[in-house]
Amino acid sequence: MGSQSRRLPPPNSTVNFTTSSSVLVCDTSVLLYLGRIQKAELLPSLFDRICVPDAVLLELAAGKMTRADTIEPKALGWIVSCSVRSSDIHALPPNRLGPGERAAIACALAHPGCQVGLDDRQARLLAGQLGLKVIGTLGMLIKAKTAGLVPSVGTLLDQLQRMGFHLVPRCSLKRCDWLGRSNSRHAQHGRTGGISGQFHH
Repeated sequence: MGSQSRRLPPPNSTVNFTTSSSVLVCDTSVLLYLGRIQKAELLPSLFDRICVPDAVLLELAAGKMTRADTIEPKALGWIVSCSVRSSDIHALPPNRLGPGERAAIACALAHPGCQVGLDDRQARLLAGQLGLKVIGTLGMLIKAKTAGLVPSVGTLLDQLQRMGFHLVPRCSLKRCDWLGRSNSRHAQHGRTGGISGQFHH
């Protein structure tokens, strides 16, 4: 059994996340799709700390009510849950993002040095405009391939598509034994059921 998730210290705490560790603040879709292809355990191999806002935990809990294969972050000992101040969320520029996306961006902004995991195009654009370093589900897999943690990204891409991760336009990239940076620029995601996949890293 996994231990309960831990808590991220509040903004401006004495813990410095930027000097000796790499921290990922994760939105719903990254955990959802990595969980569906049984690759969520790649995250603690790629990052020293994985933080999940409470709003994302709520979205995944709601998802589990409709799909039993939805990942349960609280059962993972390497997840650090975090509360995001409503004032930080309201301080974001006007947007139409979901609660989980807004919370992930606000959390990353409140803890400088964090990387934010987002798939939705509009969420990624906003995060980039705010100066955040963004990585998506496919970017995680490319990072894992580069680190020698997975043998092929193309095979995992096939699995993601079967699990509802939509790529537009359809292309032959899935045939590649190694899916690299130059290839990943030529397709982008579509939204499915409120959760989307981004073909960027």
